[in-house]
Amino acid sequence: MSSRIEFYKSRSIGDRFSVAFDFLKQNWKPLYKNVLIGGLPLAIAMGYLITQVSGSRTIGSLSPIDLPHFIFFYVLLLLVSFVNSIYLYSMSASVLHWYERNRLTEATGWNELKDTFFRFAGKTTVITILVIIPFILLFAIFAFILGFVSSFSISGMQHGGFFVLIALFILFFLGIIIAIAPSLTMQYFPAYFSGKTSIESIKIAFVLGFKNWGSLFVAIILTIIVLIIFSFVFSLPYQVVSLFSMGRVTIFSYIFAILSAIGTMLIYPIIVVIFAFQYFSIVEKDEGVSLQSQLNDFENL
Repeated sequence: MSSRIEFYKSRSIGDRFSVAFDFLKQNWKPLYKNVLIGGLPLAIAMGYLITQVSGSRTIGSLSPIDLPHFIFFYVLLLLVSFVNSIYLYSMSASVLHWYERNRLTEATGWNELKDTFFRFAGKTTVITILVIIPFILLFAIFAFILGFVSSFSISGMQHGGFFVLIALFILFFLGIIIAIAPSLTMQYFPAYFSGKTSIESIKIAFVLGFKNWGSLFVAIILTIIVLIIFSFVFSLPYQVVSLFSMGRVTIFSYIFAILSAIGTMLIYPIIVVIFAFQYFSIVEKDEGVSLQSQLNDFENL
């Protein structure tokens, strides 16, 4: 029988990845059994919507007849993608949560996990919206500035300044993403595993992210490599079919688009587990959670 994995333990970057994959090997059955419950229907829905959006985009370069179709299915795809992300992240975290409390077995299913899942899904939704809002405001401000500058450009101002502004904004935005990316990998876990509120969870994530920026950024790069490999394997058939179908939606388009969405479903739990163990290791290093837990157990004797 596999030995129980300790969550809160200070580990090197390599050890964090190693223990994450050990957890996946040890618990893939209850993890993916529960991920499939909602993940598979959502993957089928996403596969259908992907073909509708890609078909609309290539027919007549979005003629007035195609445009409403494209907008409707594109918005629907965004909504389903959002729900899919919330579900996959929250369900994966619920399985981790039950394992931490020594309650996870291969028989653990929806009936056992549903309360934890809905609690995590609520926190995940709120945190995601709170993090997205500043980016929306940033784009709104830039769009306003861009519109203001373009009006002068139309009036006779040289277009060079206009394109320089766009380039500067892109560089500025990329700089922000690179700076806060490590924090964004931590944003949910304080709410999941330490009972923090959504605001507190985001604050703690940014503190941990900036304090451990280097190790987390390396973890992001390594995770992206894993992600690219999985995505390539599952999305390649759809890309090939799309290339040769010349914009026509066929039965093979549906099948391979669903396969691509299933690839996303399989990747998400891996990402959650990898960054969960980054979080556990960082918190243990900073706060000594396992030692404090042992002291509490001793005091209760």
